[in-house]
Amino acid sequence: MAEAATTVPVGKGGRTAARIRDVALEMFSRLGFERVMMAGIAAGAGVSQATLHYHFQDKAQLWRAAMLHLSALISAEERRLEATADLSSVAQLREAMRLFLRISWKHPALGRIIALEGMAGGERLAWLDSHLTGPRNRRLVAIVRAAIAAGELKPFPAEQLVITLQAAGVGVINLAPMIQQSFGIDPASPEARQAHETMILDALLGGLMIQPEQT
Repeated sequence: MAEAATTVPVGKGGRTAARIRDVALEMFSRLGFERVMMAGIAAGAGVSQATLHYHFQDKAQLWRAAMLHLSALISAEERRLEATADLSSVAQLREAMRLFLRISWKHPALGRIIALEGMAGGERLAWLDSHLTGPRNRRLVAIVRAAIAAGELKPFPAEQLVITLQAAGVGVINLAPMIQQSFGIDPASPEARQAHETMILDALLGGLMIQPEQT
């Protein structure tokens, strides 16, 4: 994917560009890159196609701008993890997953984009690995390996363990409309979100831990 300007312009027109980017992110996350048309983004943002192309020369550049903005938002929130550096590896993993769940609820486009591009593969996934998902996933894998080495986690493949935890975490978020349709409940309500977090951290992650009496 050829590199070009990928950030939203600042100054005059910046608010318009940001609105276009935000509409594009929502559409990319729900429809996938191939099904999104620039005309549809322009209509959704309430601008002409000429205005859209003034800010973003093509769909690939707009996609990158949307992903970089999402990455910046997530990176700012992930700085909270710096306070966990002195904890045990398994405690660091627990806090990282807790933050992952809360970020995923706050920015649901994240899980949808990763699911779509993770299944499709190709150059966009490679770009995401470099700019959005790869560094944080490899950091989690390193934490998992340290926890396994310390006898805190069962020795499953670290990479698969990380992806399993993440996929389980965002499954409810990605399929929230289906849950509402099938069961008539709102999985985004405070009570349901707390139950979801407890299920992932205590039931799933807890089941992967080696209890003290087993070590």
